[in-house]
Amino acid sequence: MILVITGNGKGKTTSALGTALRACGWEKKVAIAFFDKGGSHYGEENIFQILQEKIHILRFGLKRFDEMKKTFRFENTEEDKKEAERALEAVRKLLPQGYFLIVCDEIINCLNLGMLDGAAVEACINDCPPETHLILTGRNCPDWLRDKADLVSEIADEKHYFVKGKDAIKGLDY
Repeated sequence: MILVITGNGKGKTTSALGTALRACGWEKKVAIAFFDKGGSHYGEENIFQILQEKIHILRFGLKRFDEMKKTFRFENTEEDKKEAERALEAVRKLLPQGYFLIVCDEIINCLNLGMLDGAAVEACINDCPPETHLILTGRNCPDWLRDKADLVSEIADEKHYFVKGKDAIKGLDY
C-alpha cells in the first residue's frame, strides 16, 4: 500500500516514525530513508543507534540546520539534488528485499522542489511489491500522488509556536 502523510502542520515525520516503530514491534522488516535531512542534529538518530538491528536507516542530504545559530538553509544546490537522487535510488534497491515497510521521509518536498523527477518517483512507487508498504511524507502532495495513494493523511497547521517567534525546540522539532 502507498500511504501519504502530507500537509502544512507539524507531525508528518513523527507519524511515519511511529508507524515504523509499530511495525518493528511486530518484528516486521522496516527501513527508513530520510530525504534531504543531512546532519546529525536529529534526536531520533540517538534512538536509532539502539534500534539499528531492527530498523534499516538511510540518511541523505546536506546539512541545512545550524543548531548554534538556529538558522535553516532554504536554497537548493545541485549537490542537494544529487543527494535526493541517491536517496531515491537507495529506496529502489530496497524494494525487492522483502521489506514490510519503507518510509520515504520528505520525499514529497524533494519532488516539489524539483530535486526529484516526478516520473522517477512514480516509477519507484509503481515498482513497489504488493507486500511492501511505502509511507511518503512531505508538504503539498501533488494530485497524481494523492490519486495513486491508498491512504492520505493531511496534517493541518492550526496553531504553531513558530508564529510567535519561538525557536525550534530540541526534542520536539528536531
